[in-house]
Amino acid sequence: MMCAKGQPGLRERKKMQTRSALISAALELCDQQGFDATTVEQIADSVDISPRTFNRYFATKEDVVLGPIEELVTAVVAALDAQPKTGNELDALCAAHVQVFEEAASQDPPSPLFEQFMVMNRIVAASPAVRARSVEMGEWKTQAIRSKVAQRMGLADDDMRVRVVMSTYGALMQLAMDQWDMSGDADSGVVMLGCAKSIKATYATFREMVPGG
Repeated sequence: MMCAKGQPGLRERKKMQTRSALISAALELCDQQGFDATTVEQIADSVDISPRTFNRYFATKEDVVLGPIEELVTAVVAALDAQPKTGNELDALCAAHVQVFEEAASQDPPSPLFEQFMVMNRIVAASPAVRARSVEMGEWKTQAIRSKVAQRMGLADDDMRVRVVMSTYGALMQLAMDQWDMSGDADSGVVMLGCAKSIKATYATFREMVPGG
């Protein structure tokens, strides 16, 4: 149920809060005691819900640990959906990603997104099971964004024009991440603003090099 101006209702907000709490609890427990040693029961208990209720939010323990990926992709797709249709989907993709990071940084306190990704990456590196699932999640991430781009362009997901947009933006994002200063002594808000700045700078360089850009 949505309230006025498209805001989620109380029930939906509670579901979102429970989901976020499960992700935070899972990351903390798995980081402290290892993925294999952590049970769904422990994660559910830390949020005061039953394992059965846990399964309404996540199908597996791997999925809750990789929750930050889904959270980020959902936010990016929503931001992309709100971008004006100018015919330049690279512009829209850049603006959507920048918006997500800037909004996360502007929260008080800043969103824990950055810290969660750091913890998640440690768990992925230590657990073959999570690592295998993360590959599938990465494919889902690409497909979710590709489908939204294709929808905006009025084309099929596998159309060559959609593939060119996605491949180009994937390369630009990789370059932006390579340039991103993830200083360990900076707080989450500063780091996420740094990410947004790196994306904007990388894309600006690309536009300067493209004739008519």
